[in-house]
Amino acid sequence: MEVLKVESIRKSFPGVNVLKGISFSLKQGNIYGLVGENGAGKSTLVKILMGIYPPDEGEIFIGGEEAYIRDPLQARETFKMDAVFQEHALIPQMSVAENIFLDRLSEFYEKGLLNKKKLHARSQDVLKKVGLDLDVSLPTGKLSEGDKSLVELSKALCRDPKILIFDEMTAPLVSDVVKNLFRIIRELKEREKTVVFISHRLEEVLTICDEIIVLKDGNLEGIVNNSDKENLFATRKKIISMMTGTEKGLDFPEKEGLKEKGEIVFSLRDIRNKSIKGVSLDVHKGEIVALAGLRGQGQSELLRAVAGLFYKVEGEILVYGVRKIIRSPREAMENGIFYISDKRDEEELWLTHDVLLNMSVVSMGERTKMGFIKRKGEQKTVERMVARLRIETPSLAKIVRQLSGGNRQKVVLGKYLLAHPKVLLLDQPTKGLDVGAKVEIYHLLRKLAKEGIPTIAVLTDLEEVVNLPDRILVMHEGAIVKEFSEERINEEELLDSYYG
Repeated sequence: MEVLKVESIRKSFPGVNVLKGISFSLKQGNIYGLVGENGAGKSTLVKILMGIYPPDEGEIFIGGEEAYIRDPLQARETFKMDAVFQEHALIPQMSVAENIFLDRLSEFYEKGLLNKKKLHARSQDVLKKVGLDLDVSLPTGKLSEGDKSLVELSKALCRDPKILIFDEMTAPLVSDVVKNLFRIIRELKEREKTVVFISHRLEEVLTICDEIIVLKDGNLEGIVNNSDKENLFATRKKIISMMTGTEKGLDFPEKEGLKEKGEIVFSLRDIRNKSIKGVSLDVHKGEIVALAGLRGQGQSELLRAVAGLFYKVEGEILVYGVRKIIRSPREAMENGIFYISDKRDEEELWLTHDVLLNMSVVSMGERTKMGFIKRKGEQKTVERMVARLRIETPSLAKIVRQLSGGNRQKVVLGKYLLAHPKVLLLDQPTKGLDVGAKVEIYHLLRKLAKEGIPTIAVLTDLEEVVNLPDRILVMHEGAIVKEFSEERINEEELLDSYYG
């Protein structure tokens, strides 16, 4: 029985055409994989199904009837469709029990008072079904990422949906928890529920799914039948080939760091903590190095550890061969190591302040005398950097929130360039940017590398990984497992290395 059908779904955002006419149908009691490289349109499609985004064009049919899904509440209550996202929607100050039954707390009120004993008992019963044993009176903010994911799943299961979507839920989970999750998914299938499973871990998709829907650049590349469990290698190769697909048209600068190795600027020797397992690498002058792989494999954690954002980091950090002790972000910056977060608006910018303050704040000490800022020198210095980076702003007094994403990212880069970095550590430097802004960032990073400021960047978009860096270091479970340093990279071989 067909439970859900989408026809010609299209969705665009400013400068980006995300979904280009997607059509497929889901049958009752089946488990569907939804795969594609980062930016293929998977999460956007899920948000349309859940009523978070309206489609620009196209139709959705549920149970054979056309459905107009206005919001997540209607998706859950009227159409019995729910989703568990990698990004949690829990209220950290509230208890686990309160979060699980947040939309149904009225059921536990007696004479105007919340019956916590009854709420906690019900919550513990629910958590047992997902294999989680913890104190349900704890605030969810104190839980691990994996436990938060299972609490999210518990919330969804309580609503007894007919269609349940897992949007990269397994990313923060360890293998034993994933096995338990697969048990739950198989039980849902036995109860004639329909499951959509999204994961970058292709081995998980092949293990659990009956059919696999492959997206590429917002298009449906095809649907692969996964019934032949004895020939998973061939199925996997077919899916990877479909995911890598056709040529795209972004303009990448030439890989100049491949031509001649400059001196070693930055080195790591056996860096370790809870997430990182003995990483060693060298970065040369004029070079762009990518940290690639599936999400949650230690790439971002490595950069943050090196930048002094984590405690108890073992190993050695060297700048131009000299060992540096990094115990805080301030010490990292004092030694020329500058980290730029992928959370640009939350961690890098004061959105309600102007361009001048945002760009000058890190290096302000260079333009002060006896505790007073030299305003004229400050303005001229920032103006030169704005011109150098071609930041589009009518004046330095422009509030940063009012700039485009690409110009905000340039403001962040300019802020650190004014402080004379020796190496840049970038976490997804083009995240959330349109095509034009991405191309500008690519060329800017190459220009900085030629000027002697090398870059280590976490990259998730396959096209960027293949075309931007001089070298690619693939990380898997906290360790570097493969290196690529050729002018032309075989995309299938690269993707294969992501999965170990």
